[in-house]
Amino acid sequence: MPTNPSANSETDPLRQLYKSLTGRGALPLDPDDPYYVRILQKTPEKDPILMLWQRLDWSEAESVHLLTGFRGNGKSTELRRLKALLERQSGARVFLVNMADFLLMTKPLELSDFVLSLMTALGQAVERETTLTALTHSYWERLQRFLTSEVKIEGFELDLQAADAPAKLGLRLKNEPDFKQRIQQHLRGHLSRLIADAQDYVVSLVTALRNEAGNPDLKVVLLVDSVEQIRGVGTEAGEVHDSVVDLFSGQAASLAFPLLHLVYTIPPYLLALAQNLGRTLGGHPVVSWPNVHVRSRDGAEDDAGLAIMETIIDKRHGNWRDIVPPAMLRQLAICSGGDLRDFFRLVGECVIALRTARLAAPTASLSEEMLKRVEEQLRNELLPIAEEDARWLARIHASKEASLPTTEALPALARFLDGNLIMNYLNGEPWYDVHPLLVDEIRRFLPTEGRS
Repeated sequence: MPTNPSANSETDPLRQLYKSLTGRGALPLDPDDPYYVRILQKTPEKDPILMLWQRLDWSEAESVHLLTGFRGNGKSTELRRLKALLERQSGARVFLVNMADFLLMTKPLELSDFVLSLMTALGQAVERETTLTALTHSYWERLQRFLTSEVKIEGFELDLQAADAPAKLGLRLKNEPDFKQRIQQHLRGHLSRLIADAQDYVVSLVTALRNEAGNPDLKVVLLVDSVEQIRGVGTEAGEVHDSVVDLFSGQAASLAFPLLHLVYTIPPYLLALAQNLGRTLGGHPVVSWPNVHVRSRDGAEDDAGLAIMETIIDKRHGNWRDIVPPAMLRQLAICSGGDLRDFFRLVGECVIALRTARLAAPTASLSEEMLKRVEEQLRNELLPIAEEDARWLARIHASKEASLPTTEALPALARFLDGNLIMNYLNGEPWYDVHPLLVDEIRRFLPTEGRS
């Protein structure tokens, strides 16, 4: 097979562009990262992160705030911007934890294992970022005595002398379904004690941080990322969704902690079933982080949003136009629906297609045929769609609302949201639409006036 030695060179432009979209380039970014782009910089009054920052900045004592958004649309990056704002503008002490490292995301949740996972995540962050290791270990010692002596959970053994004790507990909660289930079963009659111990630990932690800083009013904030990734799979889907609703609605009071300000990310489907959730948990409106506005409600292309998508690539590789013609990049941005993860995948696969073509023809350029193959590849991942689902998606496309016909339909709506079949935007007010690559698939189910 013909080869091109430059393809293996670190200076190869195609390789550079591809690498900027994968690996580190696909991870959440800090606001001072050279790749970072402020998506809503021209409309700060619509910026959900600025709204969250302002509420947190003005909140006293303790507070709870909720942030929702789709996986892969930049929400974790924006939480890092919120952290920077709180630290630089508000003088707060902020911990950011990734609950994907501590939760088994496809099994039903209970208050017991969620709080235990939350304290595990917080404890690991405290031990990593502060000198308060002794305080944290004291909490683990009390917890271990409580769970082994009083609750009598077999197999709950922590090496309290090990620096990574919280991390090991987190791994067990995430990777061992039987262990998680034992925790749930044994703690159902001991929840008040578990919550009280967690609250005492948080109060001790905040007090110690304030003493260390010499500031009795120091604001301590915990940003809880990736909770929105909890999703039901297979026969347990309904049970998982019900457990999330019960946790954030029925058990809401136990998710607030004295002296601590919290931001929880929550799954988008939760809003469809737990009405007025913001009032129940924290008293603040739920904040949504939208996709980039590459299209308007009427289906027209949004030039401002498409320019942002171009800027995102420009930050990563200034010579991208020599690889992907601007008109083709615009087409890929439209096909992505403003979802950054899909956008990076589409651009990256175009680069792979071009490199493959150049193995045989070194002067080959990106063609419309390559573009269509890449789009078809992503479309096929979203298919097949059952006829009943197609009818519902058609209604969403026509109404721009992700309405829930019955509570029994929640697993289907969650599946649409988790699978990126429908997307959330914020042009004036929140609205939804199907993935652009699915419009042709559901067109025959549209009302006559919506088929243009």
